Amino acid sequence: MTGDVDPTSGTLTRSPTSAGAPTSVASGDSRTAEGASPSSPPPSPAPAEPAEQRPTTAQPSSAEQVEVRVQGYEDMLLGGQPHLTARDLAGRTGTPLGRVDEFWLAMGFRTADPDEVAFTTRDLEAYGAWSRLIDEGAIDLATGRSLLRAQSHISDRLALWQVEALVEDVARRQDLDDTQARRSVLENMEGRVDFLEHALVYSWRRQLESLIARVDREVSQRGPDSGKRRFPLTRSLGFVDMVSYTSSSTILGSKLVGLIERFEDASRTAVTAAGGRVVKMIGDAVLFIADDLATGLRVVTSLIEALGADDQILPVRASFVRGDVFSRSGDVFGPPVNLASRLVDIAPEGRILTDATTAAAIAGGKGGSGYHLEDFPSAELRGFGTVSPYLLARDTQ
Repeated sequence: MTGDVDPTSGTLTRSPTSAGAPTSVASGDSRTAEGASPSSPPPSPAPAEPAEQRPTTAQPSSAEQVEVRVQGYEDMLLGGQPHLTARDLAGRTGTPLGRVDEFWLAMGFRTADPDEVAFTTRDLEAYGAWSRLIDEGAIDLATGRSLLRAQSHISDRLALWQVEALVEDVARRQDLDDTQARRSVLENMEGRVDFLEHALVYSWRRQLESLIARVDREVSQRGPDSGKRRFPLTRSLGFVDMVSYTSSSTILGSKLVGLIERFEDASRTAVTAAGGRVVKMIGDAVLFIADDLATGLRVVTSLIEALGADDQILPVRASFVRGDVFSRSGDVFGPPVNLASRLVDIAPEGRILTDATTAAAIAGGKGGSGYHLEDFPSAELRGFGTVSPYLLARDTQ
């Protein structure tokens, strides 16, 4: 089996082997066979071979076509076929074999046998650059693992998200079933690789610049007592979830996919438009965050209003808490997150529930004007004991 790339279209194709079938000459052809004169009678035709003995052109099976196509992507994305072992990487970089395993595990792949051919030249280059940072003292091994995990985890999620989005697009626009759509995406992905790669770098640079600006602004505003806080980041955050999602999911059947997609799209749009950021989507819920109280209030009220106005989304409820948290692996942790999770579980449909401390800050005008609070019955929350929450809403006047 051979695979070639069409230079005009860039499409990887399989080149079937010719079976060498004889070429016939038309009766009116002026060309003659070697050694025959024009006046010589034409030779008698050779008897036909039995059908089972006739040479035929080999037709590639679907499995063979996929194999050749995947081979082409391996060359494109990895720079060639794997030809190095873990022992090769360790030897060529002068590092312990165990560090190669650390690198590969942090990348999200199972460790290879020391003599298993599993790596390419690009893997060697990436591993060497990562290992040099550790050897030169720029970072320690724990930080190196953390950085790799961050990149590989997000890359894995990103690649999956992109492929699934393309499959859904093809299936919808070309009226294909899932198998046909996935085959179509496989056949055409090479034409999208450059765009996806450039878009990733562009997005990462924009996000990194935005984060650097936010961190600089926050650090410049910290007072001398900021180091005494239990957790370093003061944030406004909350959850919004769909009411009766679990019971409704069994009734919705195939429509559940569309519901989740609509909820996620509407949530991300509303949170971003209000100046906040989505920390994560958790099926029927979204965790959002904002740097200051005013932005957080704008986010939670805009979000619940937008979702509540969409009759194709289940009824929603929300929580909102301001407090100190810490960030790890792109997520946020701390008592305010846990409290917000508990509050959303007891919030009435279509309403926002906040804690007493956050309510006091809102009542004191620290988040701006235009909001009002209502008493809500005290509740026993796991891990927090008895709390006295408040209903939060935007003024309608």
